[in-house]
Amino acid sequence: MEPSIHLAPRAEDNGYAVMVAQLLRQGLDERPEKKATVAKMHGRVTLVVTDLGLTVSLVFDGGRVTVHDGFAGIPDVTVRAPAEWHTKMSLVELEPRFGLPDPRGPVAKEVFEASKRGEIQMHGMWASLPLVFRMTKVLSVA
Repeated sequence: MEPSIHLAPRAEDNGYAVMVAQLLRQGLDERPEKKATVAKMHGRVTLVVTDLGLTVSLVFDGGRVTVHDGFAGIPDVTVRAPAEWHTKMSLVELEPRFGLPDPRGPVAKEVFEASKRGEIQMHGMWASLPLVFRMTKVLSVA
């Protein structure tokens, strides 16, 4: 099944939701190997952009991704950070063999340090590591 990206009703009014949906579509078009990753994803991820007061939820259902304005159900993972860090997280270097974040990369180090300082907060990450790693791979533009 070919992955599909959809905007939920009212999501088109949230510029961040529209941007996330476009980035997902663009990433799948430019990197077809990401389609297999999306097909394995099940769960809800909520992105909270703290400095802009925006919230977007992504619901992954085995190849179908629906982007919602605000919270959509109970998220498996919630990422709270200012816009700058959401952008940097999409630039985290991935190691080529498994597509996991490369802890040696300069951006990955910055993101890790920001997490230690509390500038980036991830709730539910440890209970949903496969979803987090797949989300990182799919949203990465690196």
